Amino acid sequence: MTCPICKEHGVRRSRRQSIADYALSVFGVYPWRCRACHTRFHARLMALSDTFHAHCPVCGNLELKRIAPEHVHSALGMVWRLLGVPALRCEPCRYKYFSVLPLREMQPEEEPVRVSSAD
Repeated sequence: MTCPICKEHGVRRSRRQSIADYALSVFGVYPWRCRACHTRFHARLMALSDTFHAHCPVCGNLELKRIAPEHVHSALGMVWRLLGVPALRCEPCRYKYFSVLPLREMQPEEEPVRVSSAD
């Protein structure tokens, strides 16, 4: 996520401070604060098109890895294992959980075309 004011990528979730912050959170709009310019703003955790794909419930990361279900310790872990729900792990925050949502297909980044110069 980028700051709408300074366009930097250093934003973090801000604490909810008012009733309006809590009301907006019901609709998926959370308070954020830019680490560079310290501006506070409201935005969705992710685009609406990504809402129906598996994402980390802690940080919203979409780049997840499948892991063995035995590594996830949750109250309903045994139920999810019996139902065959995949276990996922978020690399940045290392959170492990089960999700019934499909993983988003990540587009491979294209490598720049290199032109060799003839000497």
